Amino acid sequence: MTVKINIFSIWLLSLTLSICSIILIGGYTRISDSGLSITEWLPISGIMYPTNETQWQIEFGKYQTIDEFMLVNSAMTLNEFKIIYFWEWFHRFFARLIGVLYLIPLIYLLAKKQIHKKYFIRLFIIGFLLGVQAIIGWYMVKSGLVGRVDVSQYRLAMHLTMAFIILGITFQTLLDTGISQIKGNSFYLKSNNEFLFLLLLLFIFFQIAYGAFVSGTHSGLLYNTWPMYDGYIFPLIENNSLRGIINFFETGEYIIFLHRSFAILLLFIVIYINYVFFKNNCKINKNYLFIFFNIIFLFQILLGILMTFQNIPWHLALAHQGNAIVLFLISISMWMLSKKSLQNNNLS
Repeated sequence: MTVKINIFSIWLLSLTLSICSIILIGGYTRISDSGLSITEWLPISGIMYPTNETQWQIEFGKYQTIDEFMLVNSAMTLNEFKIIYFWEWFHRFFARLIGVLYLIPLIYLLAKKQIHKKYFIRLFIIGFLLGVQAIIGWYMVKSGLVGRVDVSQYRLAMHLTMAFIILGITFQTLLDTGISQIKGNSFYLKSNNEFLFLLLLLFIFFQIAYGAFVSGTHSGLLYNTWPMYDGYIFPLIENNSLRGIINFFETGEYIIFLHRSFAILLLFIVIYINYVFFKNNCKINKNYLFIFFNIIFLFQILLGILMTFQNIPWHLALAHQGNAIVLFLISISMWMLSKKSLQNNNLS
């Protein structure tokens, strides 16, 4: 089995790694409460970083006009402001860098005819969504500048979801370029049940997207006990004026309950897929990717539990998000490989 590594695949790999990186950078920006430190969106001139005391005072003065400073950080010093400013600036700078990493190599590869026509639509969608993501990013930040001290959980979820959609399309395209070159089926997932792996992928994607509501409403801080909720099977809710499904997007107790419950549902799905493997006499010791998924999935559960007991320290929160990225990418890989295996069986 040989896989030819070409410049097109290297470009897609660099994009994939860059998108993974910016998700983590954005995660830390969120965790460190740095996201509202830059109160303007200047797509071109915003790339410049303050270099002298006058420029820093101007930026700090802008931040001092928003509610987050007046109601939460009124005692913040200029030196403390410089720290949170850096992370928001770096997040935006890295986003611009990804834009350059997308556009310039794309123009070169198109000029050199290094891209197969079947990938044109997907690449156009990636570029379009990158532009949309930039707008969503500012739309999210803008929601926290007036009338509140944090960004809207809905816009945060939109921003995170779009990031994973872009990552998914980019990585799926990268896999497609590699899988199409593999001869034989030694690397295909030994299962014909494509639906199960697609279902697993979609459920993981939902859990990641819904995690933005947990973060956006700080619902994870409500309970530092597991699996009970301060000694109760279900969270106790008092004096709640909301009704219906809106609770699962607005009320912290509902949000954390759904997030935890959905994790248990995911666990049952993973257990069932393992059962299908053994039932079909699949040699799981040869399906290294699936074994790796099982390990990473269990590690994700462990991280979630540790976060709960320790009141969500930043390093565990970031590890939880990073591990979610790995789970997402492995899920895409397993789904793609199961599709290839099914196609081969249909041809044989």
